Amino acid sequence: MSDIDEHKGFKRTFKNNKLKLGLSIPFDNKQQNNIDFDAQVRLAQKAESLGFTSLSVRDNPLYSPHLGKVTTNYDPFVFLTYLSAFTSKIALGTGSTVATLRHPIHLAKSAASLDLISNQRLLLGMATGDRSFEFPAFKVDESELTERYQTTIQSLRALWQSHSPNISNSIFELYEDSGLQALPKHHTIPMFGTGYSKHSMAWLQENMDGWLFYAQPFQDQKKLVEAWHSGTDRFKPFMNILMINLSRNPNETVKPIKGGFRTGRKNLLQILKAYESINTNHIILRFTNDDRDIEELIEEVGTYIVPHFPAHTN
Repeated sequence: MSDIDEHKGFKRTFKNNKLKLGLSIPFDNKQQNNIDFDAQVRLAQKAESLGFTSLSVRDNPLYSPHLGKVTTNYDPFVFLTYLSAFTSKIALGTGSTVATLRHPIHLAKSAASLDLISNQRLLLGMATGDRSFEFPAFKVDESELTERYQTTIQSLRALWQSHSPNISNSIFELYEDSGLQALPKHHTIPMFGTGYSKHSMAWLQENMDGWLFYAQPFQDQKKLVEAWHSGTDRFKPFMNILMINLSRNPNETVKPIKGGFRTGRKNLLQILKAYESINTNHIILRFTNDDRDIEELIEEVGTYIVPHFPAHTN
């Protein structure tokens, strides 16, 4: 058993051949894009009480009006720390942190602090980034993303292991036995590749604790999941984000939409069971409805679907 397997957030959220459900945050309504922080807390608590196992937030340092209308993007560590103060069990994830645009020392310290404050609930998705206008703002050459990603992952592992690690790489160097004062309880935090992150599957299988991908046509996802699990030396979960436009009609048939489906809850349950049958281990739901309130959607899925995929207990 690895140290990761003892991490409370990892242990409650993931198990081989079982599927658990999470939600994408910040919560929003199409009619009301900015839901205030009190409501964010209330919805997070509702999700936890209904048995969802994770809340995951994107990390995009910059915004451009050319993106159009997008969900409000707060600093992920500040926002998740805030939510951690009002919740107790639900895992708190980044889906995902742009590893190439954050200095490894700052990232290691923020993640360690959040994991300690939340009592081991941080799940750290790690991405190379996909918004081309962000890289020049940070003076990062896109040709160096693969190397920066690898260096950051290796640096985080070392910074969490020891108070005075020996680190000298292309991004930074430590002197005079320096390092982080507060280390994660298990000297590690679960880190998950996002997409291919400009790497091979083999590199991700060896160096990451799991894989966060995008929803694929079912047969394509089946092949991808089989390839992922067959190449890992221990259980490393496969996750995906799934866009859902949930009909008020529980019997509505399935219609594909970008990144997911428009359907009623009965067919959604069958879709999720099918994903579980191929050993998808976690799905982060993102509701796209413009005709229903977010609280109503959480309540329906939490009441009728989540009980089929209960959180793991120790």
